[in-house]
Parts: sequence; C-alpha cells; structure tokens
Amino acid sequence: MHSILKLTLAATVLSLSACAGFSTAPGLDAGQTVSLVNSLTWVNPMSGKRDGVRTSWPIKHGKVAAEYYPLAQLKRCDAQQKQCAWGVMRAQRSAPSFTYADGGVNMTFALAIDVARRQEVRQSEVQTAMAIPQDVAALAGTQQLQHTIGLKYGKVEQMELDFGVRYQVCAQRLDAAGKAIDQCDIPFI
Repeated sequence: MHSILKLTLAATVLSLSACAGFSTAPGLDAGQTVSLVNSLTWVNPMSGKRDGVRTSWPIKHGKVAAEYYPLAQLKRCDAQQKQCAWGVMRAQRSAPSFTYADGGVNMTFALAIDVARRQEVRQSEVQTAMAIPQDVAALAGTQQLQHTIGLKYGKVEQMELDFGVRYQVCAQRLDAAGKAIDQCDIPFI
C-alpha cells in the first residue's frame, strides 16, 4: 500500500510538471498565441508609391523566425529631381530575444540593411541577384539597427531608416482558432 501511494504521488508530480511545461504564457488566456506582424517598406522608384513586404510570424517556444526580405530597388534624387542615384537594398530581421510582459511582449530585434550597386541573395535553393547599370549613379550604405522594444498588443511601433525605408512591427494575440484578437494597423502592400 505504501509503495502504491509513492508511485501515485510520483505520477501526479510528473503530470503536474509536464502540464507546467505547456502552460499559457503570462497575460494570455488558455489557447491564445502571439504573432509578430511586421513590414519593411520603401518608395517604389518607378511608381513613387509605397512598396514593400508585410508578414506575420507566429512566436513558437519564445522565438521568432529570422526574416529575409526580397531585394528591392531604391532611388534618391536632388531637390530638382534632375540628378538621381539608384541602389539595390538587401535586408534581414532577426529577433534573438523575446519575453512575454504585462499587456504585450518585450523583444530585442536586429535589422540589417545594405544598399549597394549590386546585391545577391542565396537562400536554400533559390538565388536572386539585382544590379544597377554602371553608367547610373549608385547609392551605397549600410544600417545595423538593434533595439529592445516593449510592444503592447495591437500597438504599431515604427522606425524611419535611411533612403526612405520604414520598418513597422506589432504584436498580435490570436485566439485558439487562430483569429486575431488585436488589430495591428500595418497596411497590406
């Protein structure tokens, strides 16, 4: 009888510790998850309108996947619009640390932007290259941005970067069915 009680007690402790490993993150109701909605935008050199990429990444095991944005052309002209320089932008975002907080999340993210005459990207089996012709003035520059940011659910944070590039990020809760609870006002492009 005594050994059966010990086995039952041990099984209960193991069950409770296993459940604790699958508990809901602080500030979330049972079944809710969080997704990181972000966008990288720039002015399209041909149309003059805002262009870019908007994505949503689920947070799994306290981590957010790295994101590699597609190559994009940028243009900057003088005040009279007579002399223009073009460049190709390569950008990527990572989020090395992430924690749940009261009413949102705290995230450290790194955004790397490289603008040059020619860029090349290799991802898995896909290779992309883009170049500005030699007889056209070229833009060049790099920007390494690393921020620790407190994101309140549904509130968009925005950062203006070199060459008219804009980064927006928002944390969004999803219910157990995957439907958005919070509205992240980052436009679809």
